Amino acid sequence: MAASCCRWLMSFCSLVTCIVSVVVCVVVAAGLAALVLYLLFRPHLIHATAASVDLTTFSLAPKAWTLRYNLSLALDLRNPNSRVALLYHAVAADAYYQDQRFSHAGLPDFSQPMGSSDTTHISPVAFQGQYQLVGGIAAAAFRREATEGMFSIHVSLAAKTNLQMVGVIRLPGPDLKVDCPLRVQRRSASAPPPHVHPTACHVTY
Repeated sequence: MAASCCRWLMSFCSLVTCIVSVVVCVVVAAGLAALVLYLLFRPHLIHATAASVDLTTFSLAPKAWTLRYNLSLALDLRNPNSRVALLYHAVAADAYYQDQRFSHAGLPDFSQPMGSSDTTHISPVAFQGQYQLVGGIAAAAFRREATEGMFSIHVSLAAKTNLQMVGVIRLPGPDLKVDCPLRVQRRSASAPPPHVHPTACHVTY
């Protein structure tokens, strides 16, 4: 009886060991294949530009420090990879003033086919509402910039990516972050949008 139990236990252990070995081999092979493909195609950083910015409302209520804003901008993203398509999802943008995030906007998923000439125009990235500024330093900076007529606003875009190679091969890509430091002129609602020179944005993964 004891010998029979031992033979059964050894058979079970051998089966488990075989299954684990197969799973490990599959995972390692998939990882090596992904690494080879990544090194073969080596996707380059995208190029991001703030093509236009429009600020129709940017005011601060005295004492309460309530910031009211209406900001929209257009972003151009160029894919320099001739052999890699980029798929973006969970896309969102945030707007900051004096290191305080005053607005958040979700954006639809999009993709960029292979080819160095492909540029995706994301517009509008719109922020509208109000926000309570924290601290007198931010309020003092607002008053100073209101006198100058130009405001320093920082817009960042974040997204998760997938890399599509050789048609149907799709691999998880790195998280993308685009940072756009902007100097924006506020305009009245009746005036035409000011001419804005495109601003290069910083791209990190």
